[in-house]
Amino acid sequence: MIGISDQPRRGRALHAPLTDFPIAAYVFAAGFDVISAIGGPHRAWATELWHAGTFVLLGGLGICLLTMLTGFVDLLRFPDNRAAVTRTIATHIAVMAGVFMIGSGDIAWRLSEYRSHASTPAGILVLSLAAAAGVSVGAAFGGTLVFRFGVGAAADVTGRAAAAPLRAAPSRADLPARHRSRRGK
Repeated sequence: MIGISDQPRRGRALHAPLTDFPIAAYVFAAGFDVISAIGGPHRAWATELWHAGTFVLLGGLGICLLTMLTGFVDLLRFPDNRAAVTRTIATHIAVMAGVFMIGSGDIAWRLSEYRSHASTPAGILVLSLAAAAGVSVGAAFGGTLVFRFGVGAAADVTGRAAAAPLRAAPSRADLPARHRSRRGK
């Protein structure tokens, strides 16, 4: 439903600039948790990394709420009825909603166990890794929307995405001699 329509758009997409922090938060929390679990309960820095992962994930989920809201607003502002775009949007939404639920469960579990463990518990580590993997997949679908389909991309006055003109690949004769293959002569 987002994307390039036949009608000119007003403004730019709101969703894309907000996506960086939640993605980074899920990935950093997983990284902190892996290092904390490797360090084990007998290292003070393992506790600090587990707690740092909790704070990063809390901030990431807070920004994630705003990111989801702006994604919904953009969905309504930039309608697109191409089947491939609609499928990609549905997949992106489903994956990211699942990641948000995993992250919410991760935070709830972290807060309930916050003072009782010296390093990241195995179950929380699994949730963090699942969230990091899921956000990477969801981000790939979001990138496909922008870079393949032009969803949320700047548009010219006709409403079509502005794209750089394609250049033809150089012929073998245009290449310097050191780059020419001896095969095919």
